[in-house]
Amino acid sequence: MNKKILMLSLTLVLLLISIITPTYAWTDEEYMNTKLKNEWGTYYVIDTFYATPNFNAIQAIKNHSDDLIWNGSFPEYDKDNEIYMDFGDYPADPDVLVLQPHLGWNKDVYSRLTRPREIESYDGKAQYVIGISNYDQVLIIIDGNTFKGNIGDILNDFFKNKVDNMYRKETEFYMPYDSAATALGVGSISRYREGEDIYMATAIYQVGFNLLKESQPTNVQDDVEDPAIYGGNDEVQIDDTPSTPEANENTAFKVVGIVISSILSVVGIYLIYLLGKKIYTIMKGQ
Repeated sequence: MNKKILMLSLTLVLLLISIITPTYAWTDEEYMNTKLKNEWGTYYVIDTFYATPNFNAIQAIKNHSDDLIWNGSFPEYDKDNEIYMDFGDYPADPDVLVLQPHLGWNKDVYSRLTRPREIESYDGKAQYVIGISNYDQVLIIIDGNTFKGNIGDILNDFFKNKVDNMYRKETEFYMPYDSAATALGVGSISRYREGEDIYMATAIYQVGFNLLKESQPTNVQDDVEDPAIYGGNDEVQIDDTPSTPEANENTAFKVVGIVISSILSVVGIYLIYLLGKKIYTIMKGQ
């Protein structure tokens, strides 16, 4: 596991332990029976995109190419080992993306053409693009000037009301704007039912600025430790003012339940990874 993946994994672990996510009280049995569709060691590519009308989806997706290739349940970017997303040209139509996923040394690179599909905004103001794979990897890039609320609500509405039937599911993502607005982006998980089975989905949240079609985007500055790294500047900064949550007598119980569920989820994924790694090492030594 390279350094960048380790940093992202640690960020996800800390986030999952600290945030309040679903309101549904999952039972211990349901936690234990939660399944993953995306296996560690198998690469998946986010290649289906939905964008609101005024969002510059093509440029935003290119800016966040590090989040488009996933190893199991987490994004992976490892240029030294030829794991990264590249883009081709399609001059005939500037609204078409030519994805060229590199999935490792000596692996063939097949170009994929995709056009972001237009969807209505969650609240009529928020502008964003949502990317998904055929499994449970989700990426949302949102213009921070157009929305300051719970970004998880946008994803929940998307999967319930706006996405194609083949992807429709009852998710319970939760991610307040103040938590998502960081330079590296953050992630959260959601459980959902599919028939008699319970699955886990992972979402990565990225907040940028000047990402509308009529905006004049600024260049990405990789060496600036600024939460508004993608398009931010001295005049456009993330609103760090903490919001006051609405009174809720069940909040304390939710916090305890979510912390426990998050720890169990992360520990479970990590143990599965260690077990698989151990089995691979034993088999390789034979």
